[in-house]
Amino acid sequence: MNLFDILSETFRSLAANKGRTALTILGIVVGIGSVVALISVGQGTKSSIQGQITSAGTNIMQITNTTGTGLTDADAAALRDLPGVSTVSTIRSTSEAIVANNTSTNSSFQGIDANFLKTSSHDVTHGSFITPYQIKIKAHCVVLSSTAVQSLWGDENFNAVGQGVQINGQNYVVTGVMSSSSGGISAAMAGNACYIPLTTMTAELTGPTSYTFILSTSTMQDQTAVTNLATSLLKSRHGLKQSDDPDFNVTSMSSLLDLTNSIMSILTTLLAAIASISLVVGGIGIMNMMLTSVTERIREIGLRKAIGATPGNITLQFLVESIVLTAMGGVVGVLVGWLIAVIVNATGTLSAQVTFSAVLLAVGVCMLIGIVFGFYPARRAARLDPIEALRYQ
Repeated sequence: MNLFDILSETFRSLAANKGRTALTILGIVVGIGSVVALISVGQGTKSSIQGQITSAGTNIMQITNTTGTGLTDADAAALRDLPGVSTVSTIRSTSEAIVANNTSTNSSFQGIDANFLKTSSHDVTHGSFITPYQIKIKAHCVVLSSTAVQSLWGDENFNAVGQGVQINGQNYVVTGVMSSSSGGISAAMAGNACYIPLTTMTAELTGPTSYTFILSTSTMQDQTAVTNLATSLLKSRHGLKQSDDPDFNVTSMSSLLDLTNSIMSILTTLLAAIASISLVVGGIGIMNMMLTSVTERIREIGLRKAIGATPGNITLQFLVESIVLTAMGGVVGVLVGWLIAVIVNATGTLSAQVTFSAVLLAVGVCMLIGIVFGFYPARRAARLDPIEALRYQ
């Protein structure tokens, strides 16, 4: 038999049992659709997180105090002299209650210096960000987070520019509102923090406490070298041996991206593994159908062998039927997975991204299922004794 004859016989056999064929295909559709959809969600979420991390710039690093005396102006000056460092921004952090519109809410605050404008993104939806002049004159101005605006006015899109608020009993004027999607190297700089001039924060809220440093490097590739140099420098300045644990923490954009890639790769693999369980169930359904088909066609098999069909011909016939079943289910399953990804993106709750690798994996798994779960029924059919098969009732 040539390939055309085999395929013709395959489709004739599948069409003879439309209901059973449809149910078997459905099992593969569910499995493949689940794999494609979950891998797409994993890839989309990974890309979304990477975009949020890199929105502050791919050459940003953060140094935060953990123990000891803290990070000082002298530390910042020393870091500025390191090769590969373009800018060092000093910020202070605190949490305070904001009162406005007869409502109070707690929020984190970042006191920022003029260099902050060079090292971090600040996507403002209303008004403008803090200016160097406002920092210089210790202005009582604040840029509110969208979260704070939502808490105070009930709508994160409310234009609060020009509104008066009270922070620690002092009056401030809102000059800007941050976008909820503003990115940064830390959660506090990702749309959830309010900003005031560092000079104002030091004078009114915190006093001269420890800094957090934001460093920008010439390129992202410089971050490993700068991390090592900064760690060595600050250990020396803080009276620590190089073998001692540091009293600060250095977080670079490259390390965040590496960590994100690692975590999301594991998560995507886990999601695919969970979805693959339904593929096994679908494969068992194919084997069950093929075994039933062999039983129903024993006399046909005996007749074919009696007129010269070899065991290889019989094996190939049933193996092709199994592969065609899984291929049909695989095509529909990929379309279903793609449709689910489109719906997920349309809802805006998650991000899904159908990739060529996900589709290729689905196709490969389809073929593998067809061969693995179709091989045993095919071999069973090929081993039937022709005389006994012809006598079968």
